[in-house]
Order: sequence, then C-alpha cells, then structure tokens
Amino acid sequence: MGIRPIARIFGRWIKLCIAAYVAMSLAMVCWTFLWPEPELNKIVPADAIICLGGGMDKYGVLAESTLNRVDRCVELYRAGLAPVILFTGGTSTFDGPSAAGQMSRYAIAFGLPASAILTENRAHSTLQNALFSLPLIPDAASLIVVTEAFHLPRSWTSIKWAVWELDAQSPSIALVMSEKVRRNRDGSFNKTALFRESIAIWFNALRAIAYSAAKQSGWAEHRLEGLLH
Repeated sequence: MGIRPIARIFGRWIKLCIAAYVAMSLAMVCWTFLWPEPELNKIVPADAIICLGGGMDKYGVLAESTLNRVDRCVELYRAGLAPVILFTGGTSTFDGPSAAGQMSRYAIAFGLPASAILTENRAHSTLQNALFSLPLIPDAASLIVVTEAFHLPRSWTSIKWAVWELDAQSPSIALVMSEKVRRNRDGSFNKTALFRESIAIWFNALRAIAYSAAKQSGWAEHRLEGLLH
C-alpha cells in the first residue's frame, strides 16, 4: 500500500475522532445544563449514598464544589433516602489527609452522625471511586450517586464497569446532582471544568479498557491500579 492511501485512511480516522469528540462534547453540555434539579419527594430511597470525592488542596482544604456534594448528600440523608453515606476519595499528597476523610469530618460538623458514614480513602479517579467503593457496600441493591451534573454520566458508567469487573451485584443507580457545574468566584460557569470533562470521558474509557485487558493478561495488582490513576 502506497503512502497516499495510508494518508487518506489516517485522515479519515482523524476526522472520525474529531467528529466523535465534538458529538460527545455537545452531548455533555446538553446533559449538564438540562439535568433536572433534584426533587426529594420523587427520589426512591436507596441502600446507600455514594459521594464522589472532588477537589482538595495539599493541606486538605476541600474545594467549594466538593463541599456542595457533601451538602447534597447530607440533605438526602436527612430526607430519609438512605441510611448511610459512603465518601470516596484519596489523598492529594503522599502523607496528607484523604478527601473521603475530610468530607466525612465536614459532614459530621454539619450534623451527620458518624454511624451513618463509610469512607473509601484510596481512590484517585472516578474509576477507582467505583472499583474501591462497591466492596464496602456489597449488599446494596440500590444506590444514590452524587456529584456535579457534568460528571454524573461518567460516574454511572464507571460503577457499571466496576460491577462487571468485580462480578458484583448490579445495583439500581439514581443520579443526583450537587450542582450543574462548578462556578468561578464571579458566579459564572467554570468552562475549564467542562473542557476537562470532555477529555476525561475518553481517558476514562481508555483506562477501563486497559485495566480490563491487563487483568485478563494477569498483571500484578499494583500495576493494574496504576492504570486507573
């Protein structure tokens, strides 16, 4: 095969990839701003609430968007929609506090009883949030997942993937947004967060594929976990 046919094939693949990226990005913007505000009286009670870890600096100070996730979870708990909240999120530095631990501390200060809290302190990605959280609630037949609207579909996909990887019980999942998207200090929508999510969707898929393939080939556990960072 000559250079020109190869170039044409490569060019078509590039166009296809660009088209797929644009289509997914447009879909992401649509679901972000069209996602409905939660109506507590319409949410079916579940066995557990999963609060996905968000931004946190090296000193353990949680980002406002992360605090908003915790606030929403506590609101759902107080409405009697689940008996327990599982906070999931690892550390931002080697020996620093975990996002899950900091979220739980904030929730307790907010009035949530410690007996209603589970923490998963290892996760550094959405895939790990799902993969490490499910074993902590093996009997949960229904879940409520809380994060920003732009992040909810990727969270749902990650949990479904983790169920398959762990050969676990497949729970029903209700997706509840903490807010549509993170905001800047002036109140405007954070466009950087949307752009990062448009890239993260694809990296999430590639990491999941790589993890599954590596698992089938028998790589060591620590190498497998490294694929999900």
